[in-house]
Amino acid sequence: MANLAKIDRGNLSEQVYSVIRGTLMDGRYEPGERLRIGALADELGVSITPVREAIFRLVSEYALEMKAATAIHVRNLSPDELREVQFIRNHLEGEAAGLAATRITPAELAALEDLQEEFRQAAAVDPHRASILNRQFHFGVVAAAHMPLVLATVENLWTLMGPLLRTFHVTVPVRDLTSGSHRHYDVLAALRAHDATAARAAMQADIAWGKVLVDWLERTTAEAQQG
Repeated sequence: MANLAKIDRGNLSEQVYSVIRGTLMDGRYEPGERLRIGALADELGVSITPVREAIFRLVSEYALEMKAATAIHVRNLSPDELREVQFIRNHLEGEAAGLAATRITPAELAALEDLQEEFRQAAAVDPHRASILNRQFHFGVVAAAHMPLVLATVENLWTLMGPLLRTFHVTVPVRDLTSGSHRHYDVLAALRAHDATAARAAMQADIAWGKVLVDWLERTTAEAQQG
């Protein structure tokens, strides 16, 4: 289980929700891992009530799964569910990238370029860090479209994907992540050129590349069923 930092007093339920949600997005929990409300409350230094409220909220968002009254597990997405997530991402993130090309500021573009360089360096040595930076890059592109409701929806999708993404970065050959031909560079080039069509296509091509994760999930699911 991931180690969580204690949080300050205030709106405890919202803070606990944000911490656990961020932990899911960061891939710090394994798919299928059981979360215990009491243990989370102790780790965060809060009572059980805000943890329970946050957990139930995440269950309603499909990020967690309640198998029994006290059995909370990280969702173990099926291949079909992952395909659905990728389908939605393809449309939402693609359109957001196209709009970002017309709205992005120089500061936002520079921040994305810095993120990509950090991602390139981390991919060679730290898959977990690379996974986080990859997510931040995608969120940065969507944020540059200046559509907060779209960003919130995309964040929810990445909460579902987070537990699998670390495996993605461990599975994909390092050269595919660190080379100058990574699809993020096509996204950046389109954003620099303020080319909405190219930005949309580049983002959708990057998301389509994630089919390797779907293929891996199909294989492991089939092996588990046979075993």
